[in-house]
Amino acid sequence: MMVGGREIAWRCVAAALVTFVPLAAPAQSTECESGEREVRALEFRGTEAFRASDLGLRVVTTASDVLRRNLRILGVRRCLDSDELKLDVGRLRVFYRRHGYYGATVDTSVTALLDGYGGVRVAFVIHEGQPVHVDTLRISGLDNVIAPIVDTSDLGLHRGVTFDITRIQASIDSLKARLRNNGYPRGDVAASYSVFDSAGRRASVNIAVVPGSRARIGAILLRDAPLPGAPRRLSDATIRRLLGIQEGALYREREIIDAQRTLYQSDLFRHVEVSIAADSAQARIDSLVTLDVLVAENYLRQLDTEEGWAVLDCFKGRAQFIDKSFFGEARRLELTSQISKVGYGEPTRVASGNLCAPKIRADTFSAKLNYFVGATMRLPTLFGLRASPSLSLYSERRGEYQAFLRTTLVGGEASVSHDVADRVPLRLAYALEYGRTEAQPALLCALFSRCDSESRALLTERDRPLAVASAHLERVRTDNLVNPRSGTTMRLDLRGAGREIGSDPDIQFVKALSDASVYRGLGAAVTLALRVRLGTVLNRTLSFGDAVGYVPPEERLYAGGAGSVRGFQQNELGSLIYISEDNPTTTHGNGDTVYVDVSPNSQVRRVVPVGGNSLIVANFEMRVRSPFLPELIQYTFFADAGDVWQRGIAVGAADHKAAALYLNDLRWTPGIGVRVFTPVGPFQANVGYNPYPRPAGAIYYDQAPNAQGFAPLYCVSPGNRIPAVVGKNNVVEQLPGIACPATFQPSQSNTFLSHLTLTFSIGPDF
Repeated sequence: MMVGGREIAWRCVAAALVTFVPLAAPAQSTECESGEREVRALEFRGTEAFRASDLGLRVVTTASDVLRRNLRILGVRRCLDSDELKLDVGRLRVFYRRHGYYGATVDTSVTALLDGYGGVRVAFVIHEGQPVHVDTLRISGLDNVIAPIVDTSDLGLHRGVTFDITRIQASIDSLKARLRNNGYPRGDVAASYSVFDSAGRRASVNIAVVPGSRARIGAILLRDAPLPGAPRRLSDATIRRLLGIQEGALYREREIIDAQRTLYQSDLFRHVEVSIAADSAQARIDSLVTLDVLVAENYLRQLDTEEGWAVLDCFKGRAQFIDKSFFGEARRLELTSQISKVGYGEPTRVASGNLCAPKIRADTFSAKLNYFVGATMRLPTLFGLRASPSLSLYSERRGEYQAFLRTTLVGGEASVSHDVADRVPLRLAYALEYGRTEAQPALLCALFSRCDSESRALLTERDRPLAVASAHLERVRTDNLVNPRSGTTMRLDLRGAGREIGSDPDIQFVKALSDASVYRGLGAAVTLALRVRLGTVLNRTLSFGDAVGYVPPEERLYAGGAGSVRGFQQNELGSLIYISEDNPTTTHGNGDTVYVDVSPNSQVRRVVPVGGNSLIVANFEMRVRSPFLPELIQYTFFADAGDVWQRGIAVGAADHKAAALYLNDLRWTPGIGVRVFTPVGPFQANVGYNPYPRPAGAIYYDQAPNAQGFAPLYCVSPGNRIPAVVGKNNVVEQLPGIACPATFQPSQSNTFLSHLTLTFSIGPDF
């Protein structure tokens, strides 16, 4: 094909731009000189093959931030650079040629805006034309052994596809990886291509596979550098066991990468290098390769402590001692102790609890000190496999705000973790606890018809075994674990209890909870985040229609709070039960029958979250970097939605049937927040707007236990007709088996401020 001088000049310019211009161009300088024109809008016209957001990453010219364009006082101001605008034209031409659009043309349009600020609208006018297609594809070097290994049938490169250099390079990388993960450490792939008919838009691609000789692991050379001035404390056998690669095994590059990651994650080493020895990397016929393993030892013992204060925990502390090689062989021993509710929970209450947040006084389960003491032994491998088993023993007392208090006299857990795929860990566990769970009497009455103190005691005042088998699977593909701007995360938790695995016969259930999050960056300063959470608790038959028996409160599903629907306080989304502050009134009926209720205007002393066995939560969030200290401060604009309910039981005003998904009943709460990144994680304060009144529900009146331990609980919903009789010592007892009606509607102010909910959190939201 004859090429003119003009075409030769263009190819030289294109080659230079390909060499020196990155695929994603950096944003232009944020500084504007006096008299320069601000870029108020940036457009890409005529684009069909690529999104404008993708093209925006390839040019330097950038519009001012959204806040700057609309508010004029916040955000980053960016001005037009004519020289960079010219180079952007070349960058876009190179981009289109790399992706097969050889006939694409790019022009620019700069239009002054009549906005009073001297702003301009910059437009790139693009005529894409038709792409070049691969007409001829030749792959050489494949024999009967190599062809099944590289498996070219599923490559993105084949006849008829658009001639795209990035697709060709991806195919080369894929073929190399397949060779090197199947015993060919010196495997290589070369490619050549040409556009032999630009008018007919046809191109040819030639790929040559050069596998080299198949190899196995020969010798493994270990070099261990101890700490300065200290003797070597890890044996070769321990390092080889962690490495997980045996001499004589087929060479697989993926396993070498996994071995290096395992050595790092053991925390036994400050530095790790696992590579092919220099002489083994050279092309030769030898079928053995030598691995060089270089490690630098780390400190083997570690003591960590934390102290702090939180709204629902008051003062709290944590201490952990770690021996990373307990009795050698890289066995990891962790001794952990943790306390919370210090300053309010007995026996640590001081200053009448005034050092704690007032909100903690509404939680009866905060009256006792919460604690955890435990020991965990972790082994690096299991039977030589890349699986990490662990065994834990512990004792604890922990509560969930206004929901339950779990006291475990002694508990244990055995677990094993294994990567079922690349960066997809699976954790299987079996836990057996001996203890009890205390719940609000009104909750036990409403959900399980345990309305008298004796039947409630059977559930809450008796230690019993709880055995749970669980599985946790997650897949994290984000660019940053703390503040992701792109990628996805998926998590799945399955938990089940049954008498076959040692649980009390009254406690049998199956629970599933799933999370999925998506992150996408919009420009340099804005990130969109979406999270959806679904959960359910089933009976042993796994039926949505059959009733679910007694499920411990700690295994029920709750929503509302800083990490959930932020327009509601902690756990208060869904049906609620109320505890009356006012004494009930007694009305006489026929004979010795009486009725007890309260006025519709009665004051509420406490709210009891009901939770449920079905849950849906969705979070939509836009995160904007602050123009001041952008690496430290971030603003969030969110809209949360969710619902939690009890299938088949009308606990509150709503009755959700068995298998229905009630999307129309979702509660939506918009809001704003500010996130500050700290050494212990991001701290976030949110203000959510909740337009909904508190739901109608049943209201109860409880009394302190008398000298005989009798603690009466009365349904006092307005207008209820639950018969009651007067017993000994003039104690009124309601007849059991009759549901307490949800006829109480708590009073609530309708001012704007009364609908705002303030929440705080430390750590990623989702």
